[in-house]
Amino acid sequence: MFDQVVFAGGGVRCTWQIGFWESVAKDIDLAPRVVSAVSAGALVASLILMGRSLDGVDYFVSAFKSNKKNMHWGNLLSKNPVFPHYTIYRQALTELFEGGFDQLCEVADLRVGVSTSPKWLPGPIALAVGAAIDFSDTYIYPNLHPNTALRLGYRQSFYKVRDCSDVAQLQKLVITSSCTPPLTPRLKQGGAEVLDGGVVDSVPVGGLDAGEGRVLILLTRRFPQLPDCFTVQKFNQSWTYVQPSGHVPLNVWDFANPEAVKDTFRMGTADGHAFLAFLSSEGQLMSSRL
Repeated sequence: MFDQVVFAGGGVRCTWQIGFWESVAKDIDLAPRVVSAVSAGALVASLILMGRSLDGVDYFVSAFKSNKKNMHWGNLLSKNPVFPHYTIYRQALTELFEGGFDQLCEVADLRVGVSTSPKWLPGPIALAVGAAIDFSDTYIYPNLHPNTALRLGYRQSFYKVRDCSDVAQLQKLVITSSCTPPLTPRLKQGGAEVLDGGVVDSVPVGGLDAGEGRVLILLTRRFPQLPDCFTVQKFNQSWTYVQPSGHVPLNVWDFANPEAVKDTFRMGTADGHAFLAFLSSEGQLMSSRL
């Protein structure tokens, strides 16, 4: 039914995408040829294509139970990290991706977005400006596809997972796409500062093929001015956006709330069932099975 799928970024809110996918995939034979993803959406997309998405939910519930706080100020004068996010995130990639790389590459062409700053902009300033752009695009002037960062010289590049030589390179690619200092280490690429891939566009349609077909776009945050599900025509493609039906229980970098992970997953599942009901009412569900 959909030959391409987009996974928006959104930190642990991307758990909503897992619940949604698990509740609709079989009914609409969801097996995309191309998948475009960014940041934590790239982690979730990888797990789904490996067949390990539910293992991912269980992992984060368990890890968050063990992590009581998002900031460990007692570590400020020690070698241990103040922010636990990178350690938990990297360990998730190590444990959950092991043995799944070949299947991922066979199932779909996954493309991961990475954002970089203008080379002329000094590193700390580039990070600060990038953070300000992200905050503005998210909370002050919310837009599905903002262009503020692009106009200021930031760029979003896409890399095919099939070009990775092994699972270690896939892990590095997802970490690079999720780069959010100081929660993660600073990274550079080609002399430019690396930022979270979603700083330029957290709904990474730039990784799509241009050919005719239908695209499913899975958001992770609520745009109150828009319907839960809507379709727009983009040249010779039909883009169907689906968003959470209400406020998502999890914040982007809340790594200390295991119950909210479960609630976010359940919201995605419920929204998936609502999506199937919508398709059925439109006569699309039956046709997708023929």
